[in-house]
Parts: sequence; C-alpha cells; structure tokens
Amino acid sequence: MSRRVSESHIRRRLAEAETLCRERGAGFTDLRREVFELLLRRVVPAKAYDLQADMIASGRRAAPTTIYRALEFLTEQGLVHRINALNAFVACTGDFRHHHHHDPLMLACSECEQSIEIVSPEIGESIRRALAPTGFQFQGNTVEIRGVCEACQLAAAE
Repeated sequence: MSRRVSESHIRRRLAEAETLCRERGAGFTDLRREVFELLLRRVVPAKAYDLQADMIASGRRAAPTTIYRALEFLTEQGLVHRINALNAFVACTGDFRHHHHHDPLMLACSECEQSIEIVSPEIGESIRRALAPTGFQFQGNTVEIRGVCEACQLAAAE
C-alpha cells in the first residue's frame, strides 16, 4: 500500500506552515521544518524513532527527545496530530488556521497503521450534544477511531 506525496504538495504545506508560524511569532526552526517535512512524506503515522531513523538515513542525527520537542511544537501549532491509538504522529491534512476549530476525527487502521483525517464541524457539535446531559465538557480534542481500512479489508477478503 504505497502512496507517493507530490513534491509540490510538500513544498506548499511547508510554505503554509512557515507562514502560519511567522504570523504567530512562533519559531519554525530547521529541525521543526525537517520533522514536519518527514511527516508530510510519510503515508502512515510515524513514531519519534521512525523519524529519527529517517533523519539518520539522510545523514542527520537528532536525539529522540529533540524530535519529541519538535513534535510537541508542531502539535501545539496545529500542524501535526498525535494519534494516541497508534502512539504516533501525522501531518494535519486540514486547514492549519482553523485547527482549533475543526475537531478532527482520526481513523487509525489497526492493520497497516494508515490514518485518515476527517474534518467536519458537525462531528464536534454532535459530540457536544451527546455529552450535554452528562455535564462533561468536550474541549475540541482530536477524536480517534481504531478499525480496519478499506484496503486492508479487501486484502483480507482475497
């Protein structure tokens, strides 16, 4: 299941991220940019150690703690989502500027670890309505669903 991401898409997303960080006064350092680019190039979510291996393969070294700090920054800026079900990170596919308003739904495949981001304001609203009787307040965090993607289901049926 290999899917390539176009160089033009990567360049565009990097430029959008850099612009957003500059507008917010947040430093988009070379390391943060590199970690974000590595995530953009991956089809499946990555753990910090996966990103470290990618960096080593390209001739650069960074400690896992340094990569985790970069991932924390990228997550805070809405450029990356942490998928707790996979203990991994993935680049946001939605509009970075509306990250805190779009309540992403992340679908995580248990078989291939691919993730799909669904951006829909209705999801957050539905959750808020469902929780209202409980008094529990949904704070717009990423919602995750773990299951099996269509490609893995088809492969299993063959």
